Amino acid sequence: MLPAPGLWLNEQGLLPWLVALIFLVNGLQTRLQQLRPEPGFGRTLLMGALINLLLSPLLGWLIYAFSALDDSLRLGLLVMSMVPPTLSSCVVLTRISGGKASWSLFLTLGLNFIGIGTIPFVLSLLVGSSLQLSPWSLLQTLVNIVLLPFIGGLLLRLWCPPLGARPWLGLVPTLSVIVTSWITLSSSQQALYLLSADALLTLSAWSLLLHLALLLLCLSGGRLLRLALAERRALLFTASQKTMPVAVSVLVGLGSASGAAVVSCILFHFLQMLFDSLLASRIKGRQARMGESEDALSG
Repeated sequence: MLPAPGLWLNEQGLLPWLVALIFLVNGLQTRLQQLRPEPGFGRTLLMGALINLLLSPLLGWLIYAFSALDDSLRLGLLVMSMVPPTLSSCVVLTRISGGKASWSLFLTLGLNFIGIGTIPFVLSLLVGSSLQLSPWSLLQTLVNIVLLPFIGGLLLRLWCPPLGARPWLGLVPTLSVIVTSWITLSSSQQALYLLSADALLTLSAWSLLLHLALLLLCLSGGRLLRLALAERRALLFTASQKTMPVAVSVLVGLGSASGAAVVSCILFHFLQMLFDSLLASRIKGRQARMGESEDALSG
């Protein structure tokens, strides 16, 4: 409806800077004292990496290879399947569901650091021949706009701790994601006009199917490791999620940030947040009812 400002911002090359700003603020908001791993966490991190960074890309590749989606939509969904989990939403959802939020936070950071190294090479291995992809240049892009800003945020918090506690700071990543979506959708205006309602519905179905498959893998992984219930929920709401800013940064590195590929990222992100929010609320409600029943029995 209003693409002109987004097109102008895109011409200024703002997109990589917005992604970097998101990770700078996330580094500022991260407390180093929360990053102490507990006994048994290592195997959970390995399980999360297996599901989120290896099995998920294989599922994404199956959709890329065998679905009837448009090429750009398939590419966007494939990239989304390869990226690590969201940086804050999964921690919030874990806390709402009664899960172990500290484990979710550490899983999130660990998987994001590992993912920066795995994404370029897994993507090159699966579809590099068709994309003429250079994994090293993509790795450099991810380091520059994801890893270094996050580390910079951590150091800035150490240097000026009160800055990380500013209440308005949490709005910056949200606004950055909104502006990023505006820029990418504006620059994709012509491609969006070519998308049919059937294509969007099919994309929604594949997105939900992929996310549900990841949730089931996380449930199975938690049971296989015999984790406590709170730890299982941390794995469930973390390793099943995907972060849109990193996906956009990958598309920037591929030169595909314009086009319908970004629509797949935005739609997948919206659907996973909607589904997981409902799931976390349902778990919380069930816990509350069980607590009331136990109180009544004890009374």
